[in-house]
Amino acid sequence: MLRKQIMKKYIQVEEIFHVIWHNSSVFIILTMRTLIFLLVLYVLFFVSDKYILWQYLPRFFGVLWIWFFIKYIVDFLNIYLDWLILSEGGITMFMREWLFEYKTDFFERDKIESVSHNQNSFWDKLFGKGDVIIKLEHGIEYPFENINAPQKQTEKILKYKAQFSLDNPVDASTSINDEKMAIIAEALSEVVKEYMDKKSSEETENDEY
Repeated sequence: MLRKQIMKKYIQVEEIFHVIWHNSSVFIILTMRTLIFLLVLYVLFFVSDKYILWQYLPRFFGVLWIWFFIKYIVDFLNIYLDWLILSEGGITMFMREWLFEYKTDFFERDKIESVSHNQNSFWDKLFGKGDVIIKLEHGIEYPFENINAPQKQTEKILKYKAQFSLDNPVDASTSINDEKMAIIAEALSEVVKEYMDKKSSEETENDEY
């Protein structure tokens, strides 16, 4: 529900064909890391409380605990609200950053040169996750990391791109004919202009006589 609301607010796409999210293992790792850190923080407080006589010690560790918990929530939402959206016009990459910042990149379908994927580690293969790399003109690359089944997602993007290219073929003969018509129109305009200048000069000479 939250994803749909955010999508409607920030993404101006009429029809969405497919959405790519991050792999669930990213959330598991983030959660485990945060829980371990909070546990270590609690142990430090438990040990410090025995040897340090400071009345604000519990409050100090409490503030640290709350701060890191809030950071975990924000990091979780930032990952949860990242996506790649496939639409008729192209691919939209939306990425949240901290609380109120976000970044949106739109890749036109015809500007995408290639789409590839990689799985660089044992954990990637274990969890079935990896990265998708979108390559545009001039060799510019945009990676979208830690997604489910990167090979299948790559194949789906390429299939989507090929499908719309077939649905909207470029007629070479039409473009050639349009170019010829433009040349003819330009030539005719020159002829008409020359004729009007000549006629105007003749009328001027007759008026003088």
